[in-house]
Amino acid sequence: MGCFESKKRNRIVAMQTMNKDQVFTSTADIHQLYNFGKVLGVGSFGKVLLAKMKQNSEKQYAIKVIDKRRVKGKEALLANEIFVLQQLDHPNIIKFYEVYQSPLYFYICMDYCQGGELVERIAKQQSTLSEGQVQTIIQKICSAIVYIHDLGLVHRDIKPENIMFSEKDVYSEPKLIDFGLANKYDTTHIKRLKTFVGTPLYLPPEVIDGEYDEKCDVWSLGVMLFSLLCGYPPFYGKNRAQLYENIKTQTLIFDRRHWRNISEQAKDLIQKMLMKTPKKRLSARECLKHPWFEIQFQNIKTHEDNRTIYQMLKMFRGGAKFKKEVTKVLINQMNEKELHHLKQVFQKIDVDNSGTITIEELREALQQEGSPASLEEIEQIIQTIVLEDDEENNNLEMDKEPSPLVIKYTDFLAACIDERKVLTREKLWSLFKYFDTLDVNYITKEDIKEALARHGRQMSDEKIDQMIYEIDPNHDNKISFDEFIQMMGVAGIEQTMNIRDEVKEVEIQS
Repeated sequence: MGCFESKKRNRIVAMQTMNKDQVFTSTADIHQLYNFGKVLGVGSFGKVLLAKMKQNSEKQYAIKVIDKRRVKGKEALLANEIFVLQQLDHPNIIKFYEVYQSPLYFYICMDYCQGGELVERIAKQQSTLSEGQVQTIIQKICSAIVYIHDLGLVHRDIKPENIMFSEKDVYSEPKLIDFGLANKYDTTHIKRLKTFVGTPLYLPPEVIDGEYDEKCDVWSLGVMLFSLLCGYPPFYGKNRAQLYENIKTQTLIFDRRHWRNISEQAKDLIQKMLMKTPKKRLSARECLKHPWFEIQFQNIKTHEDNRTIYQMLKMFRGGAKFKKEVTKVLINQMNEKELHHLKQVFQKIDVDNSGTITIEELREALQQEGSPASLEEIEQIIQTIVLEDDEENNNLEMDKEPSPLVIKYTDFLAACIDERKVLTREKLWSLFKYFDTLDVNYITKEDIKEALARHGRQMSDEKIDQMIYEIDPNHDNKISFDEFIQMMGVAGIEQTMNIRDEVKEVEIQS
């Protein structure tokens, strides 16, 4: 026992953003947890490496390795990016998983988008995308922008280089990335943003003039839409000064040679996104309601699943609070193929593309599939899912009125995954070891604290004590693997335990 206790516990280190918000990082040795692979990219602050978890090699991650010397004095900017990323939960926004630091580096673990950047995809095709393909991409990225604007955030660097694809398949999910320039904005529009940031070709007139709000993202998306449909930007110049002057004064032109095969609805949307006066420009939410998105281009055949939406959601029983945290880790370890169908179902229900599911949207989806759910039952389903996630307040929304009852993206995935198929013995052991960082075959309060810190989060001792008490029948403040399995209890797990015990008996007899 003594050798277990002598193992050194990793520290949890807090970082502060420019807005005085805190994020937390783990000092665990990331090399003990991940196997690093090839370099995916190199930037001014460090590089991005491909990696796999040692306990679960099925999924690949992209880990941003940031040299501390290069961000010295700018730690608040880095903390700001981490803080923003950990708030975001949308199928078309890059997923943040964990953050670590060593004496020399910061490590930010995120989605690996093996489909590459949008600009790379266009270059490989050596032509512009079809209007139908562009419509799909823009609709999903616009949905992501609506989502962040609803949170009081503005991205400030929307461009094709910041759109990546989850898979190499041409119809895989586009993801909005790089929130390094993202910031809060005043939703009352009394105060305006003034910092001159962004990429020249995609800057709106008001950013050039030095006073702007969230509609700068709509302009940038409009420039991107224009460029994707015809292959060149709407405004350009011989130098930066001329470019900025043309952005502010030049009339938008649809050259007939390049635009004759593009729908009038697309042109109308672009004109309304590229209005030089922000007040006349559509909001991101208004863009999604534009008739262009109602045009039916070539339909993509989607994966079929035997379970109805009603069956998936009714199977969710909630359970111990710690199970909720473990399920989040499970989702983070599942690959795109495993989650693909559930993402499609979520987007089908999320009719307004807000990145959340409302009572009305769920009721409409259940009615369409003919499921026998009353309004009261639907409210109860959502309450069961949402109440599992009410322990933490969203710091971005603390000044707002209480939010309506909605299902967030990750909570939907957690409620709908088929645990009977996903939770194999190997997967359960991998999840257990994710928390058992000292490799002592039990999980303590400090282990849970550190796991939360890897996700940039913190929880009070009292709440963690309650988590452990719920699932620790002998109250020794340690969660064994057997207790862990019992907590995750789904059909088939008892059988898994029996097999494990039989193997032990064979080993003893031999």
